[in-house]
Amino acid sequence: MGRYDPYETSKLRQWSAGRVAIIGDAAHAMVPSLGQGAGLAMTNALALAVQLEDTENVEEALTRWETAERPLTEYTQDQSAKVALERVHKRECIWTPATLRAARHIPTGT
Repeated sequence: MGRYDPYETSKLRQWSAGRVAIIGDAAHAMVPSLGQGAGLAMTNALALAVQLEDTENVEEALTRWETAERPLTEYTQDQSAKVALERVHKRECIWTPATLRAARHIPTGT
């Protein structure tokens, strides 16, 4: 039987200050049970690029970006932690549409 060590989940108060933002594990580290950490980092980066492309006001773009991306990111963090905990307690893998929501997300809406 495999061994599961504890992991940390990072939920910051905000992902940006002024004209500076952080993404990826620095902003939203999560349990790797869903394998979505790097994917979310990339989709968040793409969404940030789209927001910055549409405005000259960087601070405003950062606020819009975080407002749009944070709910799915935190949802995915929670689902990943839930799956990891269920694996430890039940010794099985639980894949549901709810746990795969982030994997199906298209960040640009196209």
